[in-house]
Amino acid sequence: MGQMMKPRKTEITDKLRQEINKVVNRYIDEGVAELVPGVLFIDEVHMLDTECFSYLNRALESSLSPIVIFATNRGICNVRGTDMPSPHSIPVDLLDSLAIIRA
Repeated sequence: MGQMMKPRKTEITDKLRQEINKVVNRYIDEGVAELVPGVLFIDEVHMLDTECFSYLNRALESSLSPIVIFATNRGICNVRGTDMPSPHSIPVDLLDSLAIIRA
């Protein structure tokens, strides 16, 4: 019963993430594994907040990152949780590295 009341840590730490990346990179270098990039589709991207965008921005800089497609129907709106207006509700620093395709 005590275990049910005790909160468990579920967040992956930066240290653990770096260790896993080292192992994956070593396996790729040794030919043990092959990296097959995928596609991550995020619909309603305007619903993400600045913390989510910050994480995505950092993750997209990794050589292990997939192709990411953001979809939204918003024009210039505030980024969620801020009073900062931006096209498509995506922070400008991330928006600068994106290709926008109108549909």
